[in-house]
Amino acid sequence: MLSLISSSSFAKVDNPGAVCSAGFSQDKLTDGDYTNLLMSSSNNNYFDVAGNASGSIPLQIKMDLVESNTSNTSNDFSIIGASQYKLINIGRNFPTPTAYTDITLSFRNKTTQQPLYLTNVAMSAFDVDYSNSGNNLFDDYVRITGTTQSGSVIDGTLQTIRGSNVAYSEGLNNRTNINCPSRDFDTRCQGSIQFSQPVDTVKIRYTNNPIYVGSNPSSQEIQLRLDNYCYVPQYVFSGTVFDDNGGITSARANATNADITTSTSPYTNNPNYFNGIFNPSVPNAETGIAGSTVKLANCSNINTVYSTQSVIRSGAPIGEYQISIPMTTLNNTNLCLVESRTGNTYPIRTTDNRRTVGFVATTYNYPNNNFGRVIAENVALVLKKYQYINNCPSTLNYTSINDSPNPVTGFSTASIENIDPGKCIAYKITATNRAYINIDTFIMKDVLQKKGVSSAIVTSVLANPVSASADYASDSVAIGQNGTVKTKPLTLAPRAKRDFYFNTKYGTTANQ
Repeated sequence: MLSLISSSSFAKVDNPGAVCSAGFSQDKLTDGDYTNLLMSSSNNNYFDVAGNASGSIPLQIKMDLVESNTSNTSNDFSIIGASQYKLINIGRNFPTPTAYTDITLSFRNKTTQQPLYLTNVAMSAFDVDYSNSGNNLFDDYVRITGTTQSGSVIDGTLQTIRGSNVAYSEGLNNRTNINCPSRDFDTRCQGSIQFSQPVDTVKIRYTNNPIYVGSNPSSQEIQLRLDNYCYVPQYVFSGTVFDDNGGITSARANATNADITTSTSPYTNNPNYFNGIFNPSVPNAETGIAGSTVKLANCSNINTVYSTQSVIRSGAPIGEYQISIPMTTLNNTNLCLVESRTGNTYPIRTTDNRRTVGFVATTYNYPNNNFGRVIAENVALVLKKYQYINNCPSTLNYTSINDSPNPVTGFSTASIENIDPGKCIAYKITATNRAYINIDTFIMKDVLQKKGVSSAIVTSVLANPVSASADYASDSVAIGQNGTVKTKPLTLAPRAKRDFYFNTKYGTTANQ
Protein backbone atom coordinates (compact mmCIF):
# COMPACT_ATOMS: atom_id res chain seq x y z
CA MET A 1 0.00 0.00 0.00
CA LEU A 2 1.41 3.36 -1.05
CA SER A 3 0.15 6.58 0.45
CA LEU A 4 1.05 10.23 0.85
CA ILE A 5 0.54 11.57 4.37
CA SER A 6 1.11 15.14 5.48
CA SER A 7 2.27 15.77 9.05
CA SER A 8 3.03 18.89 11.05
CA SER A 9 6.09 17.24 12.60
CA PHE A 10 9.43 17.49 10.86
CA ALA A 11 13.02 16.49 11.34
CA LYS A 12 14.93 19.47 12.70
CA VAL A 13 18.40 18.04 13.10
CA ASP A 14 20.58 18.35 10.02
CA ASN A 15 22.89 15.58 8.94
CA PRO A 16 26.44 16.83 9.63
CA GLY A 17 27.57 14.98 6.52
CA ALA A 18 25.37 17.10 4.25
CA VAL A 19 28.29 19.08 2.85
CA CYS A 20 30.03 19.49 -0.52
CA SER A 21 33.53 20.53 -1.48
CA ALA A 22 34.43 23.52 -3.65
CA GLY A 23 33.62 23.00 -7.32
CA PHE A 24 30.72 20.64 -6.60
CA SER A 25 27.03 21.33 -7.08
CA GLN A 26 24.90 20.45 -4.06
CA ASP A 27 21.25 19.60 -3.69
CA LYS A 28 18.63 17.38 -2.07
CA LEU A 29 15.20 16.07 -2.99
CA THR A 30 12.25 18.43 -3.24
CA ASP A 31 8.78 17.65 -1.88
CA GLY A 32 7.70 16.64 -5.38
CA ASP A 33 10.73 14.38 -5.73
CA TYR A 34 9.64 12.40 -2.67
CA THR A 35 6.22 11.93 -4.22
CA ASN A 36 7.78 10.71 -7.48
CA LEU A 37 10.19 8.50 -5.58
CA LEU A 38 7.32 6.68 -3.96
CA MET A 39 5.56 6.27 -7.29
CA SER A 40 8.70 4.88 -8.95
CA SER A 41 8.63 1.88 -6.62
CA SER A 42 5.42 0.77 -8.25
CA ASN A 43 5.84 1.88 -11.86
CA ASN A 44 9.52 0.83 -12.06
CA ASN A 45 10.47 4.00 -13.94
CA TYR A 46 13.23 6.52 -13.41
CA PHE A 47 12.07 10.09 -12.92
CA ASP A 48 13.84 13.40 -13.44
CA VAL A 49 14.82 14.85 -10.08
CA ALA A 50 13.76 18.47 -9.60
CA GLY A 51 16.45 18.99 -6.97
CA ASN A 52 19.10 19.24 -9.68
CA ALA A 53 20.98 22.42 -8.66
CA SER A 54 19.58 24.47 -11.55
CA GLY A 55 20.31 21.75 -14.09
CA SER A 56 23.92 21.12 -13.05
CA ILE A 57 23.10 17.66 -11.63
CA PRO A 58 21.37 15.63 -14.39
CA LEU A 59 19.91 13.17 -11.91
CA GLN A 60 17.24 10.53 -12.36
CA ILE A 61 16.24 8.18 -9.53
CA LYS A 62 14.29 4.97 -9.30
CA MET A 63 13.29 3.23 -6.06
CA ASP A 64 12.92 -0.55 -5.89
CA LEU A 65 11.26 -2.42 -3.05
CA VAL A 66 12.01 -6.06 -2.21
CA GLU A 67 10.43 -8.05 0.61
CA SER A 68 12.11 -11.12 2.07
CA ASN A 69 8.79 -12.69 2.82
CA THR A 70 5.41 -12.40 1.17
CA SER A 71 3.98 -12.34 4.68
CA ASN A 72 5.65 -9.01 5.46
CA THR A 73 2.79 -6.64 6.03
CA SER A 74 3.15 -3.28 4.32
CA ASN A 75 0.88 -1.59 6.81
CA ASP A 76 2.40 1.73 5.83
CA PHE A 77 4.72 2.82 3.06
CA SER A 78 4.24 6.52 2.55
CA ILE A 79 5.63 10.04 2.40
CA ILE A 80 5.15 12.02 5.59
CA GLY A 81 6.41 15.28 7.08
CA ALA A 82 5.96 18.98 6.49
CA SER A 83 7.02 20.92 3.41
CA GLN A 84 10.79 20.77 2.80
CA TYR A 85 11.09 18.11 5.52
CA LYS A 86 9.59 15.13 3.74
CA LEU A 87 10.50 11.58 4.72
CA ILE A 88 9.80 8.06 3.55
CA ASN A 89 7.83 6.21 6.20
CA ILE A 90 8.23 2.42 6.30
CA GLY A 91 5.89 0.47 8.54
CA ARG A 92 6.24 -3.27 8.80
CA ASN A 93 4.86 -6.15 10.77
CA PHE A 94 7.64 -8.66 10.19
CA PRO A 95 6.61 -12.29 10.74
CA THR A 96 10.09 -13.34 11.95
CA PRO A 97 13.15 -11.58 13.41
CA THR A 98 15.12 -12.29 10.21
CA ALA A 99 12.52 -10.86 7.83
CA TYR A 100 13.53 -7.69 6.03
CA THR A 101 12.55 -5.01 3.56
CA ASP A 102 15.14 -3.80 1.01
CA ILE A 103 14.80 -0.35 -0.48
CA THR A 104 17.21 0.48 -3.31
CA LEU A 105 17.73 3.95 -4.75
CA SER A 106 19.38 3.88 -8.19
CA PHE A 107 20.96 7.03 -9.62
CA ARG A 108 21.17 7.60 -13.38
CA ASN A 109 22.37 10.42 -15.63
CA LYS A 110 19.31 11.64 -17.53
CA THR A 111 21.52 12.94 -20.34
CA THR A 112 23.62 9.85 -20.98
CA GLN A 113 21.35 7.19 -19.44
CA GLN A 114 24.44 5.87 -17.66
CA PRO A 115 24.91 5.36 -13.89
CA LEU A 116 25.51 8.64 -12.06
CA TYR A 117 28.00 8.52 -9.22
CA LEU A 118 27.09 11.07 -6.57
CA THR A 119 29.56 12.29 -3.96
CA ASN A 120 28.90 12.77 -0.24
CA VAL A 121 25.54 11.08 -0.40
CA ALA A 122 24.10 11.56 3.09
CA MET A 123 21.02 9.90 4.60
CA SER A 124 19.21 9.92 7.92
CA ALA A 125 16.98 7.34 9.53
CA PHE A 126 14.49 8.28 12.28
CA ASP A 127 12.61 6.30 14.90
CA VAL A 128 15.40 3.72 15.05
CA ASP A 129 14.43 2.41 18.45
CA TYR A 130 14.19 -0.62 20.72
CA SER A 131 11.44 -2.34 22.61
CA ASN A 132 11.49 -5.43 24.81
CA SER A 133 7.95 -5.14 26.08
CA GLY A 134 6.03 -8.38 26.14
CA ASN A 135 3.60 -7.36 23.45
CA ASN A 136 6.02 -5.49 21.25
CA LEU A 137 9.46 -7.02 20.78
CA PHE A 138 11.83 -5.42 18.27
CA ASP A 139 15.19 -3.78 17.85
CA ASP A 140 15.25 -1.73 14.63
CA TYR A 141 18.24 -2.52 12.47
CA VAL A 142 18.90 -0.36 9.40
CA ARG A 143 21.88 -1.12 7.20
CA ILE A 144 22.66 1.51 4.53
CA THR A 145 25.15 0.51 1.83
CA GLY A 146 26.25 2.01 -1.47
CA THR A 147 27.86 0.73 -4.66
CA THR A 148 31.00 2.50 -5.83
CA GLN A 149 32.35 2.95 -9.36
CA SER A 150 34.63 -0.06 -8.86
CA GLY A 151 31.62 -2.19 -7.95
CA SER A 152 32.49 -2.40 -4.28
CA VAL A 153 29.72 -2.29 -1.69
CA ILE A 154 30.51 0.05 1.19
CA ASP A 155 28.68 0.94 4.40
CA GLY A 156 27.78 4.48 5.23
CA THR A 157 29.87 6.26 7.84
CA LEU A 158 28.00 7.29 11.00
CA GLN A 159 27.72 11.04 11.54
CA THR A 160 27.67 12.46 15.06
CA ILE A 161 24.20 13.65 16.13
CA ARG A 162 24.16 15.29 19.53
CA GLY A 163 21.80 13.40 21.84
CA SER A 164 21.50 10.39 19.54
CA ASN A 165 21.62 6.89 21.00
CA VAL A 166 22.00 5.30 17.57
CA ALA A 167 25.22 3.45 16.69
CA TYR A 168 26.36 1.87 13.43
CA SER A 169 27.83 -1.58 13.26
CA GLU A 170 26.96 -2.96 9.83
CA GLY A 171 23.69 -1.21 10.45
CA LEU A 172 22.02 1.46 12.56
CA ASN A 173 20.62 0.28 15.88
CA ASN A 174 19.73 1.86 19.19
CA ARG A 175 22.19 1.29 22.06
CA THR A 176 19.61 1.87 24.80
CA ASN A 177 16.34 0.41 25.91
CA ILE A 178 14.33 3.20 24.38
CA ASN A 179 11.14 3.26 22.38
CA CYS A 180 10.84 6.75 20.88
CA PRO A 181 7.42 8.30 20.29
CA SER A 182 6.13 7.44 16.86
CA ARG A 183 6.88 9.97 14.11
CA ASP A 184 8.14 12.78 16.30
CA PHE A 185 11.70 12.39 14.92
CA ASP A 186 13.30 12.38 18.35
CA THR A 187 17.06 12.90 18.00
CA ARG A 188 17.63 10.04 20.45
CA CYS A 189 16.49 7.70 17.67
CA GLN A 190 18.08 9.51 14.73
CA GLY A 191 20.95 7.88 12.87
CA SER A 192 22.72 9.78 10.06
CA ILE A 193 25.36 8.49 7.65
CA GLN A 194 27.47 9.73 4.76
CA PHE A 195 29.27 7.72 2.09
CA SER A 196 33.00 8.25 1.88
CA GLN A 197 33.09 7.46 -1.85
CA PRO A 198 30.83 8.31 -4.82
CA VAL A 199 28.00 5.82 -5.24
CA ASP A 200 25.38 5.16 -7.91
CA THR A 201 23.06 3.05 -5.76
CA VAL A 202 22.04 3.13 -2.13
CA LYS A 203 20.47 0.09 -0.50
CA ILE A 204 18.62 0.33 2.80
CA ARG A 205 17.83 -2.94 4.53
CA TYR A 206 15.27 -2.61 7.30
CA THR A 207 15.19 -5.62 9.61
CA ASN A 208 15.63 -6.59 13.28
CA ASN A 209 18.59 -7.20 15.47
CA PRO A 210 18.44 -11.01 15.71
CA ILE A 211 18.57 -10.97 19.54
CA TYR A 212 14.90 -11.85 19.62
CA VAL A 213 15.31 -15.24 17.98
CA GLY A 214 12.00 -17.05 17.92
CA SER A 215 9.99 -14.00 18.92
CA ASN A 216 7.53 -12.09 16.78
CA PRO A 217 8.97 -8.57 16.40
CA SER A 218 5.47 -7.19 15.94
CA SER A 219 4.57 -3.83 14.37
CA GLN A 220 7.30 -1.23 13.91
CA GLU A 221 8.34 1.61 11.58
CA ILE A 222 11.19 3.95 10.63
CA GLN A 223 11.54 7.06 8.47
CA LEU A 224 14.22 7.79 5.88
CA ARG A 225 15.49 11.05 4.43
CA LEU A 226 17.98 11.69 1.62
CA ASP A 227 19.78 14.68 3.08
CA ASN A 228 22.39 15.56 0.50
CA TYR A 229 24.26 14.71 -2.67
CA CYS A 230 27.11 16.42 -4.53
CA TYR A 231 28.29 16.31 -8.13
CA VAL A 232 30.93 18.02 -10.24
CA PRO A 233 28.87 19.40 -13.16
CA GLN A 234 29.72 17.75 -16.47
CA TYR A 235 29.27 19.28 -19.88
CA VAL A 236 28.00 16.59 -22.24
CA PHE A 237 28.44 16.91 -26.01
CA SER A 238 26.73 14.26 -28.09
CA GLY A 239 25.43 13.36 -31.51
CA THR A 240 25.57 10.76 -34.26
CA VAL A 241 27.74 10.25 -37.31
CA PHE A 242 25.17 9.01 -39.79
CA ASP A 243 24.62 7.77 -43.32
CA ASP A 244 22.74 10.66 -44.98
CA ASN A 245 21.37 8.41 -47.71
CA GLY A 246 17.66 9.06 -47.22
CA GLY A 247 17.21 5.30 -47.18
CA ILE A 248 18.89 4.77 -50.57
CA THR A 249 20.82 1.56 -50.00
CA SER A 250 24.12 0.72 -51.65
CA ALA A 251 22.29 -1.70 -53.97
CA ARG A 252 20.22 1.19 -55.41
CA ALA A 253 22.86 3.89 -55.25
CA ASN A 254 24.49 5.02 -58.50
CA ALA A 255 27.11 7.72 -58.80
CA THR A 256 26.22 8.48 -62.45
CA ASN A 257 22.44 8.58 -62.13
CA ALA A 258 21.47 12.19 -62.88
CA ASP A 259 17.73 11.47 -62.96
CA ILE A 260 15.99 13.60 -60.34
CA THR A 261 12.58 13.80 -62.02
CA THR A 262 11.20 10.37 -62.93
CA SER A 263 9.54 7.98 -60.53
CA THR A 264 11.94 5.14 -61.34
CA SER A 265 14.92 6.99 -59.86
CA PRO A 266 15.68 6.72 -56.13
CA TYR A 267 16.93 10.33 -56.28
CA THR A 268 13.49 11.69 -57.17
CA ASN A 269 11.36 13.22 -54.39
CA ASN A 270 13.51 11.97 -51.51
CA PRO A 271 13.97 15.03 -49.27
CA ASN A 272 15.84 12.98 -46.65
CA TYR A 273 18.68 12.19 -49.05
CA PHE A 274 21.86 14.27 -48.63
CA ASN A 275 20.17 17.03 -46.64
CA GLY A 276 22.61 17.23 -43.71
CA ILE A 277 19.89 16.17 -41.26
CA PHE A 278 19.78 12.88 -39.37
CA ASN A 279 16.41 11.25 -40.11
CA PRO A 280 16.26 8.05 -38.03
CA SER A 281 12.47 7.82 -37.77
CA VAL A 282 11.31 8.23 -41.38
CA PRO A 283 10.55 5.32 -43.73
CA ASN A 284 13.79 3.65 -44.85
CA ALA A 285 15.37 5.31 -41.84
CA GLU A 286 18.91 6.62 -41.88
CA THR A 287 21.31 4.92 -39.50
CA GLY A 288 24.51 5.72 -37.69
CA ILE A 289 27.83 4.59 -39.12
CA ALA A 290 30.85 3.29 -37.25
CA GLY A 291 34.48 4.24 -37.70
CA SER A 292 34.61 7.97 -37.02
CA THR A 293 36.22 9.88 -34.19
CA VAL A 294 34.85 13.10 -32.72
CA LYS A 295 36.99 15.46 -30.69
CA LEU A 296 36.16 18.51 -28.61
CA ALA A 297 38.60 21.24 -29.55
CA ASN A 298 39.33 24.95 -29.47
CA CYS A 299 37.65 26.50 -32.53
CA SER A 300 40.58 28.86 -32.99
CA ASN A 301 43.06 25.99 -33.00
CA ILE A 302 41.54 22.56 -33.47
CA ASN A 303 44.86 20.99 -32.52
CA THR A 304 44.05 22.06 -28.96
CA VAL A 305 41.94 19.07 -28.00
CA TYR A 306 40.03 18.80 -24.71
CA SER A 307 38.55 15.36 -25.20
CA THR A 308 38.28 12.74 -27.93
CA GLN A 309 35.93 9.81 -28.19
CA SER A 310 35.42 7.18 -30.82
CA VAL A 311 31.86 7.08 -32.06
CA ILE A 312 31.68 3.51 -30.75
CA ARG A 313 30.73 3.35 -27.06
CA SER A 314 29.36 0.54 -24.94
CA GLY A 315 25.64 -0.01 -25.24
CA ALA A 316 25.07 2.87 -27.65
CA PRO A 317 23.51 2.76 -31.11
CA ILE A 318 26.06 2.59 -33.92
CA GLY A 319 27.51 5.98 -34.72
CA GLU A 320 26.43 7.69 -31.52
CA TYR A 321 29.05 9.50 -29.47
CA GLN A 322 29.09 11.29 -26.12
CA ILE A 323 31.89 13.41 -24.72
CA SER A 324 31.73 14.40 -21.04
CA ILE A 325 34.10 16.91 -19.53
CA PRO A 326 34.00 18.22 -15.94
CA MET A 327 33.25 21.89 -15.46
CA THR A 328 36.39 22.22 -13.36
CA THR A 329 38.68 21.18 -16.23
CA LEU A 330 37.14 23.25 -19.03
CA ASN A 331 38.85 26.61 -19.35
CA ASN A 332 37.74 27.68 -22.82
CA THR A 333 34.35 28.66 -24.19
CA ASN A 334 35.24 28.77 -27.91
CA LEU A 335 34.44 25.12 -28.50
CA CYS A 336 34.02 23.05 -31.64
CA LEU A 337 33.28 19.40 -32.28
CA VAL A 338 35.44 17.99 -35.08
CA GLU A 339 34.68 14.70 -36.86
CA SER A 340 37.21 12.63 -38.79
CA ARG A 341 37.73 9.10 -40.03
CA THR A 342 40.35 6.97 -41.74
CA GLY A 343 39.89 4.54 -44.60
CA ASN A 344 37.79 4.78 -47.74
CA THR A 345 34.31 4.11 -46.40
CA TYR A 346 31.75 6.91 -46.52
CA PRO A 347 34.22 9.36 -48.10
CA ILE A 348 31.75 12.15 -48.85
CA ARG A 349 30.52 14.61 -46.24
CA THR A 350 27.02 16.04 -46.22
CA THR A 351 27.83 18.38 -43.33
CA ASP A 352 30.89 20.38 -42.38
CA ASN A 353 33.59 18.50 -40.49
CA ARG A 354 33.28 20.85 -37.52
CA ARG A 355 30.38 22.22 -35.54
CA THR A 356 30.55 25.25 -33.28
CA VAL A 357 29.01 24.31 -29.96
CA GLY A 358 27.62 27.69 -28.89
CA PHE A 359 28.85 27.09 -25.38
CA VAL A 360 27.14 28.76 -22.39
CA ALA A 361 28.50 28.09 -18.90
CA THR A 362 25.03 27.46 -17.42
CA THR A 363 24.04 24.98 -20.16
CA TYR A 364 25.30 21.49 -19.47
CA ASN A 365 23.85 19.39 -22.30
CA TYR A 366 24.68 19.86 -25.99
CA PRO A 367 22.87 17.13 -27.96
CA ASN A 368 22.25 16.52 -31.68
CA ASN A 369 25.67 17.58 -32.91
CA ASN A 370 25.38 15.23 -35.88
CA PHE A 371 27.74 14.66 -38.79
CA GLY A 372 26.54 13.27 -42.12
CA ARG A 373 28.37 11.17 -44.69
CA VAL A 374 27.48 9.01 -47.69
CA ILE A 375 29.12 6.32 -49.75
CA ALA A 376 30.75 7.33 -53.05
CA GLU A 377 27.79 5.99 -55.05
CA ASN A 378 25.46 8.46 -53.26
CA VAL A 379 27.52 11.53 -54.20
CA ALA A 380 25.47 14.71 -54.63
CA LEU A 381 27.13 15.99 -57.82
CA VAL A 382 26.78 14.15 -61.12
CA LEU A 383 28.73 15.45 -64.13
CA LYS A 384 27.80 14.33 -67.61
CA LYS A 385 29.82 15.33 -70.68
CA TYR A 386 28.41 15.62 -74.21
CA GLN A 387 30.20 16.45 -77.48
CA TYR A 388 29.10 17.76 -80.88
CA ILE A 389 31.14 18.00 -84.09
CA ASN A 390 30.70 21.34 -85.87
CA ASN A 391 32.28 23.53 -88.55
CA CYS A 392 33.42 26.26 -86.09
CA PRO A 393 30.79 28.87 -86.87
CA SER A 394 31.22 32.05 -84.81
CA THR A 395 27.44 32.20 -84.32
CA LEU A 396 27.04 28.70 -82.90
CA ASN A 397 23.95 28.62 -80.63
CA TYR A 398 24.70 26.01 -78.00
CA THR A 399 21.23 25.91 -76.45
CA SER A 400 19.58 25.20 -79.79
CA ILE A 401 21.51 21.96 -80.24
CA ASN A 402 19.51 18.91 -79.22
CA ASP A 403 20.84 15.82 -77.53
CA SER A 404 21.50 12.99 -79.92
CA PRO A 405 22.95 9.47 -79.98
CA ASN A 406 25.37 10.67 -82.66
CA PRO A 407 27.87 13.51 -82.06
CA VAL A 408 27.52 14.55 -85.70
CA THR A 409 23.85 15.47 -85.27
CA GLY A 410 23.77 16.82 -81.71
CA PHE A 411 25.23 16.67 -78.22
CA SER A 412 26.08 13.06 -77.58
CA THR A 413 27.88 10.93 -75.02
CA ALA A 414 29.12 8.66 -77.80
CA SER A 415 32.83 8.67 -78.63
CA ILE A 416 34.25 10.49 -81.67
CA GLU A 417 36.39 8.72 -84.25
CA ASN A 418 38.17 10.05 -87.35
CA ILE A 419 37.27 13.70 -87.03
CA ASP A 420 38.15 15.72 -90.11
CA PRO A 421 40.97 18.24 -89.82
CA GLY A 422 39.75 21.79 -89.23
CA LYS A 423 36.60 20.71 -87.51
CA CYS A 424 35.53 21.86 -84.04
CA ILE A 425 34.07 19.93 -81.16
CA ALA A 426 31.57 21.70 -78.91
CA TYR A 427 31.15 20.41 -75.39
CA LYS A 428 28.24 20.49 -72.98
CA ILE A 429 28.97 19.56 -69.38
CA THR A 430 25.83 19.10 -67.30
CA ALA A 431 26.24 19.42 -63.55
CA THR A 432 23.35 17.93 -61.55
CA ASN A 433 22.97 18.56 -57.84
CA ARG A 434 20.94 15.60 -56.56
CA ALA A 435 21.15 16.79 -52.95
CA TYR A 436 18.73 18.84 -50.88
CA ILE A 437 21.45 21.30 -49.89
CA ASN A 438 23.57 23.73 -51.89
CA ILE A 439 26.83 22.70 -53.46
CA ASP A 440 28.92 25.74 -52.64
CA THR A 441 32.14 26.90 -54.31
CA PHE A 442 31.57 24.57 -57.25
CA ILE A 443 34.29 24.99 -59.90
CA MET A 444 34.04 23.24 -63.25
CA LYS A 445 37.42 22.47 -64.87
CA ASP A 446 38.20 20.76 -68.15
CA VAL A 447 41.73 20.34 -69.52
CA LEU A 448 42.10 20.63 -73.29
CA GLN A 449 44.19 17.87 -74.81
CA LYS A 450 47.76 18.56 -75.76
CA LYS A 451 49.87 16.62 -78.17
CA GLY A 452 52.20 14.25 -76.39
CA VAL A 453 50.27 14.32 -73.12
CA SER A 454 48.34 11.16 -72.21
CA SER A 455 48.84 9.71 -75.71
CA ALA A 456 47.19 12.71 -77.43
CA ILE A 457 48.26 13.10 -81.09
CA VAL A 458 46.85 16.58 -81.62
CA THR A 459 46.55 19.77 -79.61
CA SER A 460 43.13 21.36 -79.07
CA VAL A 461 42.58 25.06 -78.52
CA LEU A 462 39.60 27.01 -77.29
CA ALA A 463 37.42 28.34 -80.09
CA ASN A 464 34.58 30.81 -80.48
CA PRO A 465 31.86 31.38 -79.59
CA VAL A 466 32.20 32.11 -75.87
CA SER A 467 29.22 30.99 -73.76
CA ALA A 468 28.21 32.71 -70.51
CA SER A 469 31.61 34.41 -70.23
CA ALA A 470 30.68 35.86 -66.82
CA ASP A 471 30.83 32.34 -65.36
CA TYR A 472 34.45 31.76 -66.32
CA ALA A 473 37.47 32.59 -64.19
CA SER A 474 40.06 35.18 -65.20
CA ASP A 475 42.69 32.47 -65.50
CA SER A 476 40.55 30.27 -67.75
CA VAL A 477 42.20 29.47 -71.11
CA ALA A 478 41.88 32.20 -73.78
CA ILE A 479 40.45 31.79 -77.29
CA GLY A 480 43.04 30.19 -79.55
CA GLN A 481 45.07 28.81 -76.63
CA ASN A 482 45.53 25.38 -75.11
CA GLY A 483 44.99 25.01 -71.38
CA THR A 484 42.26 24.58 -68.77
CA VAL A 485 38.68 25.74 -69.11
CA LYS A 486 37.71 26.90 -65.63
CA THR A 487 34.70 28.59 -64.07
CA LYS A 488 34.54 30.97 -61.14
CA PRO A 489 33.38 29.47 -57.83
CA LEU A 490 29.65 28.98 -58.27
CA THR A 491 26.73 27.71 -56.20
CA LEU A 492 24.60 24.86 -57.46
CA ALA A 493 21.15 25.07 -55.90
CA PRO A 494 19.51 21.95 -54.43
CA ARG A 495 17.83 19.65 -56.94
CA ALA A 496 19.07 21.72 -59.89
CA LYS A 497 20.93 21.17 -63.16
CA ARG A 498 23.27 23.57 -64.89
CA ASP A 499 24.87 23.33 -68.35
CA PHE A 500 28.31 24.67 -69.25
CA TYR A 501 29.33 25.10 -72.91
CA PHE A 502 32.55 25.72 -74.80
CA ASN A 503 33.96 25.00 -78.27
CA THR A 504 37.37 23.60 -79.26
CA LYS A 505 39.32 23.22 -82.48
CA TYR A 506 41.67 20.42 -83.56
CA GLY A 507 40.97 17.57 -81.23
CA THR A 508 39.21 16.35 -78.16
CA THR A 509 39.45 17.11 -74.48
CA ALA A 510 40.40 15.03 -71.47
CA ASN A 511 37.91 15.49 -68.63
CA GLN A 512 39.42 16.15 -65.19
